[in-house]
Amino acid sequence: MKATAFRAIAIGALGWYLMIPPMPGGHYDAQAPIAQWFVFSAHDSAHECEGAKFLNREGHKRSDDPMKIALDSAQCIATDDPRLATGK
Repeated sequence: MKATAFRAIAIGALGWYLMIPPMPGGHYDAQAPIAQWFVFSAHDSAHECEGAKFLNREGHKRSDDPMKIALDSAQCIATDDPRLATGK
């Protein structure tokens, strides 16, 4: 019974990060390992994260807006994604 309760708590604790690529040398690097990306915002569900990505992209549509490139490359990543720890 304890293992089941623990598993339910662990599953319920899963969150999502809206992440943007790092900017070495003044340019966003969407090819960098996910572990090097920045958390732009945190969310309780993948759906909420995708909604935030959409809304943020809508707010940064101008081609001269530096955040446009970052948000065009943004990804929703689960908080337990092993790439966050390994750098792969």
